[in-house]
Amino acid sequence: MERICPYCMHHLKEDGSCPCCGKKAEGYQPASHHLPPGSILQSRYVVGRVLGEGGFGITYLGMDANLQRRVAVKEYFPTCLVSRETSLSLSVTCYTQNYQDTYDKGRSQFLKEARTMAKLESIPEIVQVLDHFQDNNTAYIVMEFLEGETLKDRTARLGRIPSGELLELLRPVMRAMEAMHQAGIIHRDISPDNLMCLPSGKVKLMDFGCAKEIQGQPTQTVMLKHGFAPREQYVGRGQGAWSDVYALCATIYYCLTGKVPPRSVERQDGDQDALTPPTRLGAELTEQQEWALLKGLTVRAPDRWQSMAQLFGALYGVTLEGQPWREDDEPSEDAGHTEFFHQQKAKTYSDGGAAGEGASGNAQRYGRKFSRGMIAAMTAVICAGITLAVALPLMGSQRAAVPAGAAQQGANHVNSQTAGQTNISEEVPGDSLAMPQQEEILSDAAESSGSEPSQPEQNVPPPASNNQTMPQEPAPAKPPQQAEPKPAAQPTQAELTAQAENYAANGQYTQAADAYRQMHTLGYLSGGDLGEQLCSLGNDAQEDSEYEMAAQLYQQAADLGNALGKRLLSVCYEFGTGVPQSQEKAFQLNLELARENYGASVYYDVAAAYTDGVGTARDPEQAIYWWNRYLDTDDPKDTTRAKIQDKIAALEAEC
Repeated sequence: MERICPYCMHHLKEDGSCPCCGKKAEGYQPASHHLPPGSILQSRYVVGRVLGEGGFGITYLGMDANLQRRVAVKEYFPTCLVSRETSLSLSVTCYTQNYQDTYDKGRSQFLKEARTMAKLESIPEIVQVLDHFQDNNTAYIVMEFLEGETLKDRTARLGRIPSGELLELLRPVMRAMEAMHQAGIIHRDISPDNLMCLPSGKVKLMDFGCAKEIQGQPTQTVMLKHGFAPREQYVGRGQGAWSDVYALCATIYYCLTGKVPPRSVERQDGDQDALTPPTRLGAELTEQQEWALLKGLTVRAPDRWQSMAQLFGALYGVTLEGQPWREDDEPSEDAGHTEFFHQQKAKTYSDGGAAGEGASGNAQRYGRKFSRGMIAAMTAVICAGITLAVALPLMGSQRAAVPAGAAQQGANHVNSQTAGQTNISEEVPGDSLAMPQQEEILSDAAESSGSEPSQPEQNVPPPASNNQTMPQEPAPAKPPQQAEPKPAAQPTQAELTAQAENYAANGQYTQAADAYRQMHTLGYLSGGDLGEQLCSLGNDAQEDSEYEMAAQLYQQAADLGNALGKRLLSVCYEFGTGVPQSQEKAFQLNLELARENYGASVYYDVAAAYTDGVGTARDPEQAIYWWNRYLDTDDPKDTTRAKIQDKIAALEAEC
C-alpha cells in the first residue's frame, strides 16, 4: 500500500495535514468492507476515499499511477450477496454457495457495462471508460473522474432551477443521448443523480449500469427509479429510445419543480392523471415547452416522443441540425395522455398545425401490448361481470313484487358492490344497469342454462268440493322463496400467484406479500414457503432501492423462522440499509443463525464481532470457538486460513 491522502490522492511523506488539501489522512475511516486507502489494483490504480455506494457497487476516488491522473474506480459489490473483512483479505466472498451463480451473472453484466460505455467514447457529454478488469474475486471499471455536483444535489442545494438555465444545460446532453440511441444503446437509468454538472458549466451523463443494447436479446430485468422510470420498465419489455425520453422529461420536471413525478404505474388511468403541469408549480415555461415536456411524460409509450431528436425539436423549436422544427405528421391515439395534454392538443403552434390528431400506425403497432398489470385489471373486470351475471338470476324471484324505484335502487347497489371489487366504480355510472338491461341479462343467462327464469308463485284457489255450497276462502299466498346467498368462490392458487406476481412486477410489494399470506391462510403455502416468498420480494425491493420495504419483508420472513430472512436482515442492520444501523441487532441475528449451524459466513461474522467487540462485548474465548468453527468449513482459502490461525494464536495468548 502507498501512503496517500484519501481526499485528494496527494502522496504523503509524513504524518499531519495534507500539504495539498489541508486534511488529515487519519480523519478518513473506511467501513470494514471498503478497500483501505492506498490499496493498489492491477499494479497501477491506487485507491482513495469512497465517493459513493449503492446496493450493487462502490465507487472510489483513485489515481492512475502510470498517467498520474485522478480517476473514478467502480467496484462490483452487491451488499445483499457478498461480504468482505478487509483486515483479513481484500477478496469478496459470497454469503452462501447458493448465491454464487447470481453473483457471477451480475459480475458479467457489470463488465458488460464497461464495454457498452466504451462504444460511446467519442461523445464528450458521456463519462469515458478508461479500463476494466477483474481482481479480488470481483470486477472494476475505471472511468474519468468528474468534479462537480449532480443535478439532484444542485436542486437540493439551490432549489428549483430556472427553465432557461436548465434547458441550456441539457441542450448538448440531449444531442449526446440521440447519438447514443443511434449507436444502438438505451441508458434505462436517466435521473437527476446520474447527470453531473461540471465547474466548466457542462453536464455529463454517468452510470450505465442498467444500459442495454437495443439490438440485443429481450431482458426481463427490472431496473428503475420510481418517479423517473416509464411504465414499460416495470414489466421489463417494450423499452426503447422513448423510455429514455420519459426519464429525461421526468428529470427536467424534477429540476423545474423540486418534486419527483408520481410513479408511472400509478398514472395508467389517463382520465385520473395525478401529474400536475409544471407551470402550476411555479416553473416558467412557454405553452410550447410545457406541451412538449408533458407529451414526453405520457404514460403510454406510443403516445410519447419516439426519439430524443423529436423532444429536442419540440423543446427548442429547431432540429438537431438547426433547421426550423415541425412536429411529425404522425398523430397518435389519445389514451394515456394527461388531462393537460388533452387541453393543449387543440392549440396550434408556429408550424400552423394542430398537435396530433387522429390515430397513427405507430399507436396501432403498440396498441395490443399490455403490461401484466393491465392484463390483471382486465381479468378482474371480466370476473366482476361473471359475478354480476350469476347474481342477477338469483334476484329474479324478488323483482316482480318490488316497485320500480326500489328495483332501480337494487340494481345500483349490485353495480356499486361489483365495481368496488374491481375498482371500476368510477368508470361505470350507477344507473348504467337499468332494469330493462337487467332483463336482457337475465333472459340470456336463462337461455344459456337451458332453464326458465324463476317466476313468483301465483295465488291459485283450491278446487271446490261437491259437499261445499259456499266457496272456500282462498288459501293464503305463499311468500316468495328467498334464494340462498351463494358463497363467494375461493380464489385458486394460480389466481393468487398471478396476482402476487403482478403486484411484484409493478413494485407493489406490500400487496404482493398480502397475496402470498392469503395463499398461506388457504393452505396453498407452508410457513416455510411463505418465508421464502417474502425473502424473494425483499430482494426485488432491494434491487429497486426500496430499502425500507426490503428490510420489512426480511423481518417478516425472519419472524416466520426463515434463516435467509434473518441473515439478510442482519446485513440491513450492519450497514443501516432500510433500518437504523445497529451492530448489536446484527450481531444477535448472526449469533442465532450461528447456533442454528447456518454456515461459514455467520461463523466468520460472529467470530469477528467477538474479536473486535463490535455489537457485543469483546470475548477472546468465544472468538476462538467461532473462528475454529469457521476453519472447520470448506469456505476459507489457504491465505485466509493462515491469517485466522495467527489471529487465534494471538487470542489464545490473551487468555
